[in-house]
Amino acid sequence: MHPTGAFFVLRGLMKSKKVCFYYIVIIILFVLAVFLRTKLYLANDIFSDDECRLALSMLNSGSIFYLGYAQSAPPVFVLLSKMITGLFGFTEHAAKFIPFVSGLGSVFLFYKVCAKYLNSCAGIAAGLFIFALSQPLISFSVIFKQYSLDVLAALLCLYYLPQIKVSELSFKKFAALCCGILLLPLISLPSLFFIAAFFAINSARNWKRVLVLSLPFAVLIGAYYFLSLAPSKADLYNYFPEYWNDGFWSFSLNEFLKLLVLNIRFYFLPNDLSLASIILMFWGIYLFIREKQYFVLLVFLFILLSSLLGLYPLSGRVGLYALPIFLLFILKPLDIKNKTVILAGLFLILSFCKYDWNYIKNLTNTDYLVSYSPKKLMLIMMDKYNPKKDIVLCNPASSPSYLFYSSKYGFETKDIYEMPVDFSKDYLDGLERGRGYWLYLIKDYNRAQVFPMIFEWLKGQNVKYSKRERNSYLIYVEK
Repeated sequence: MHPTGAFFVLRGLMKSKKVCFYYIVIIILFVLAVFLRTKLYLANDIFSDDECRLALSMLNSGSIFYLGYAQSAPPVFVLLSKMITGLFGFTEHAAKFIPFVSGLGSVFLFYKVCAKYLNSCAGIAAGLFIFALSQPLISFSVIFKQYSLDVLAALLCLYYLPQIKVSELSFKKFAALCCGILLLPLISLPSLFFIAAFFAINSARNWKRVLVLSLPFAVLIGAYYFLSLAPSKADLYNYFPEYWNDGFWSFSLNEFLKLLVLNIRFYFLPNDLSLASIILMFWGIYLFIREKQYFVLLVFLFILLSSLLGLYPLSGRVGLYALPIFLLFILKPLDIKNKTVILAGLFLILSFCKYDWNYIKNLTNTDYLVSYSPKKLMLIMMDKYNPKKDIVLCNPASSPSYLFYSSKYGFETKDIYEMPVDFSKDYLDGLERGRGYWLYLIKDYNRAQVFPMIFEWLKGQNVKYSKRERNSYLIYVEK
C-alpha cells in the first residue's frame, strides 16, 4: 500500500475510535442519569411541605386555574396530574409521575440541544455530564411541582422554535403552529420568554402571519392572567409577602452579578466557585453573539428584563427552566479551535470540580436527597398522642404537611392550631396551662425565623419528648 494511503487509513481508524469512545461516554451518562432519577423516584414516597400544599390545593379545588393555598401551577400540569391521580389514587408516586417523565425526557432532549448549539464533542459530553448529575434537576424530577416540566418545555423550545420559519409554512402547518403556541404557556409559563423571542425573530420575515398568531395568543394570556396568575399572586402575597421579591433585581451591575451568582450556585450545587462560571458565561455570550445565535440571546434578554421589571422571578427552583441556557453559555468556549480552549477547559474544571466520586456516591444514596421527616414525625406523634389533653401546634410552613399526612393516615385531632404568621414568644407564653403540646415543625422559612424563638422559649419549659429529623422537629412540652 502506498504510504499516503496507509496514513489516511490510520487516521480514519483513529477517528473512528474517537467517535466510538465518544458514544460510549454518552451512553454511560444516559444510563447514569436514568438510574439516578429512577432510583430516587422509586424511593421517594414522601411529600415535602410545598408538595403537601399543592396536593391539598388540587384535592380541594375543582378548578385547574386557581388552586388556593398560595399555590400556582400550569393548567395542563394540573389537569394531567388530576387524571393520573384519579386513575391510580392520590399517592405520592402517582403525583410525581409527570415530573419524573419530564426529568427523563429532559436528559435526552438536552443532548439534542447541546448537539444543536455546540460544535465540540468535549462540550457536549461535559454538558451531559453536568446535566445528568445536577442535584436540583435530579431532585425536582421526583418532586410534585411543575419545575421539571418547565425544564422540558424550555428544551423543546430551544430545539424546535429556531427551526421554524413562519413565512415558509403551509396553511395546515401554520394552523398547527398556532395551536402549539397557544398551548405552550398552559404547559409551562416560562415558555413565554421563548415564544417572545420566536415572535421577535419571525416578525421581520412575515409580520402579517406573526400578527395573526399573536392576537389569539394575547387574548389567551390575558384570560390566563385574570383567571389564574392574578389571584395566585394575591394569595401568595397574603401568605408569604416576604418571598415576593425573590428573583428580582434593580438596575445595577452589583445586583445583576448577585442574581447570576445565586442562580449558578443553586443550579450547580455543590460547586460554589462562581467566578470561573461567570467568566465562562460572559465568554459564551460573546461567542453566541459572534455566531449570530439570536434566539438564545433574545430568550436570555427577556428573562433578565422580566426579572428587572418584577414580572417573573429568576430565582432558584422557579428559575430552573433557565439552567439549560446558563449551561450552554458556560460550555460554548469549549468550541474554540485554538489554544485558549485550554483556558476554557481549566475554568470548566474549576467550576465543577466538586462533581467528584464522593458526590456521585451521595446521589446514589436516596437519604441524601429525600427527607422523610413529614411522614416519620407524624407516625411518632400518632403513636404517642393523648386525645384527652394534648394539643397540636404547627408553624405556617408546617401546617400543609400536617394536614395532608394526618388526613392520609386518618389521624383526627380535636385540637390543632396554626401559629400566627407574626409569631412571637408571647403566643407561647399565653398557652393554656395543664395541657400537653405537640410542636410539629417540619420547615422554617428563612426570613420568619420561627424555630429560634421556639427553641429559646423551650429552655424554660417542661419538655417531655424531642425528636430531630434533619432540620425538622417533633417536640412535646407540658405546661
